[in-house]
Amino acid sequence: MRRHVLTLVAVFLALAVGVVLGSTSVATSIRDAVVDREETTAARLETARDDLAAERRATERLDALAADLTPTVLDGLLEGRPVLVVVAPGAVAEDVTAAEEAIAVAGGIDAGRVTLTDKAVDPAADAEVQALVANLPIGGAPPADADLGTQLGTALGRAALLRAEDAEPHLDDEDRSTVLTTLADAGVIEFEPGTLRPGQVALVLSGPRDEESTAVRVAALARTLDREGAGTVVATRPGAGAGGDPVGVLRSSGAEDVSTIDHAGTAAGRLAIASALAEQLAREQGHYGLGPDASGAAPSLPPTP
Repeated sequence: MRRHVLTLVAVFLALAVGVVLGSTSVATSIRDAVVDREETTAARLETARDDLAAERRATERLDALAADLTPTVLDGLLEGRPVLVVVAPGAVAEDVTAAEEAIAVAGGIDAGRVTLTDKAVDPAADAEVQALVANLPIGGAPPADADLGTQLGTALGRAALLRAEDAEPHLDDEDRSTVLTTLADAGVIEFEPGTLRPGQVALVLSGPRDEESTAVRVAALARTLDREGAGTVVATRPGAGAGGDPVGVLRSSGAEDVSTIDHAGTAAGRLAIASALAEQLAREQGHYGLGPDASGAAPSLPPTP
């Protein structure tokens, strides 16, 4: 019995020692694996940070180069051409000012700035805006079942743009004033009195992220302005968060009339805006910027004499 007891004790002791040794070995292996993984992750994170920093430096330097080249590249591209600027809700004020400066550098004439109010894109005001447009002296009205972007774009285009075929106003001065004043009095648009003249082309600046309904409406308005005038460019900057923008709407629809810019907040984007307006005057079109659906950073440069 004593020998059996000693044997059992020895067996259990051996098992206990084995479990302890095995647990220690496993724990050490797990610890080593975790440490190795943490070190690998930290190294990868550091590499990613270095790569991102390098990309930012490259972008900033290339953008600085674009700013230096802008006066030379844009010189005379829009000489004597009046450009109307339309500011949609959510547009960045800095982008609007910078785009107007680029147009001036290209020799474009300031045809004024029209700002679309929140009411212009508010579905709750659709009935009021539709009734308002239907009673404006704009000549042939769009179909009653046309979307509000098309209806508002028709009214604004007839009052603030020149016809593409002969560069003459759609309306006489009295009707132009009536349309613009009525829209402003109704809280649909805003503009500084005495600053608007008919433009040949239009630049529409939008916010980086909008409600889907807003993006669709501004896109429809831009395409209508393109038909009423000699061309339209829509520009925005990349943004974070939910929502979309008119540039994305136009590109996803396969638009082959309006040009789009997705990097308006950069010097390269401003160069692209003025170049794209000149391209529109030649009845050409493209999608430019940094997005995967852009064809290039900017339109091709015109040939040197």
